[in-house]
Amino acid sequence: MTPTTVLAAAFPDQVDSDALTQNLLYILSSTAIILALLGLILIDSGLVRRQNVLSTSVQKLVGFTIGTLAFMVGGFALWNYQYYVALGVEGSLVQAFKDWWFGGALLRNYAHNIDPAVAPGVGNSQIFFAFLALYGGFVCALLHTSASERIRSAPYYVICAVVGGVLYPVLLWLTWGSTSPLTNAGLHDFVGAYTSYIFAGIFGLVLTIRLRPRVGLFPKPGQQTTWAPNSIPLAALGIVVLLFAAPLIVMGCGFIVPGEAFYGVSMTTSGLGLVYANVIISMVGGGVVGAVIAHSTRNPTHALLGPLAGYVANTTGFDVFQPWETLLVSATGPLVVLVVYNFVNRRGIDDAKVFPLACATIVGGLLVGLLAWGTPTGGYFGLDGAYGFQHAQITLWWQLVGVVVTVAVAALSAFALVSLLGTVMKMRVDEDDEVAGIDRIGWNPAAKSVDAAPQVGTSS
Repeated sequence: MTPTTVLAAAFPDQVDSDALTQNLLYILSSTAIILALLGLILIDSGLVRRQNVLSTSVQKLVGFTIGTLAFMVGGFALWNYQYYVALGVEGSLVQAFKDWWFGGALLRNYAHNIDPAVAPGVGNSQIFFAFLALYGGFVCALLHTSASERIRSAPYYVICAVVGGVLYPVLLWLTWGSTSPLTNAGLHDFVGAYTSYIFAGIFGLVLTIRLRPRVGLFPKPGQQTTWAPNSIPLAALGIVVLLFAAPLIVMGCGFIVPGEAFYGVSMTTSGLGLVYANVIISMVGGGVVGAVIAHSTRNPTHALLGPLAGYVANTTGFDVFQPWETLLVSATGPLVVLVVYNFVNRRGIDDAKVFPLACATIVGGLLVGLLAWGTPTGGYFGLDGAYGFQHAQITLWWQLVGVVVTVAVAALSAFALVSLLGTVMKMRVDEDDEVAGIDRIGWNPAAKSVDAAPQVGTSS
């Protein structure tokens, strides 16, 4: 091979300035998911006992990597299957896996060596492989937040492998992407809220009920709680990191057509500038309402969750909302969180973060169906008929169908998986270890050898 053939691009359109600009945007968006993981680690590090911070952080990081790797095996191929069907590719499922599983033909070759007639914008797709895989890992880390300080490492890692490798890809294929079965009918989800916040909230609820609350969190009447968080300011820092990462992640949830427009992933006509403005408005609106609730109830939790509640409530609709609609929906987020937060605490359910935020996401998703009713969506560029460009419409009914399907998949899979794991391994950290310190028991060989006793377990 001569130097000339090494340097020359076989298909230069795949690496022209437009393509590389889009590549950089998607790379930035994908990398921001790792920043969001840092936010979750900081939040949990602040909200668990000081003696359990190390184990909590390690579990979340390892679970993230397991979920990400599990998705990489075949998850992206399954997600791309929807487009192969829409484009009429023969043997769609088999071909999608040949092209996009971990060793697929379109994943192991350079973009400039792949004919755009076969795979246009393949560089973006290769980056999107990483984007969706990292997002799957983020879902696993979010699940851990529901069960932190209680769940043992082994069952959690198994859950991450199943979620990242099976449940998340299936739900992603059903609900996200312009030609997915539900989106092509009219379901709208811009940021992937159904596959992340709603799924994690429902799955996490089943898991946390199975694990029982942390020791001392819900004292009996007349008693004071013996549980104390490590550092509320550290948790607040984690929320700020999440808020910083969120707009960058959102920017990757769509198609850029140079010289034409930005389209949301559901194929809705939108614009990056308005999307970014809506993200900031959602955080500010939720933050103000959360602050009012916090001062009224004298509970700072709502001031911390307010911006997140405003954000997640809008995640399904950033691309189709006008700013005033974003502000309206962001105001509902903290109110929903307040109601659900009080509900779970009255019933001794140890998840006052992920599940309440999931409920705010559900309400926001339904409001998309009302406020954006009739907005053209679905299909793919240049197609006609059942997969024609923007042939479907957003409606409340399809938003509701998406919620029902997601809740059913999350609840049933969680119940089945948690029940199965509970029969073959111990799920929960021993209460004595939780109070004494999982870090000391699980990560200090000297402490394990000196203090070990038949009634004391380990954290893994």
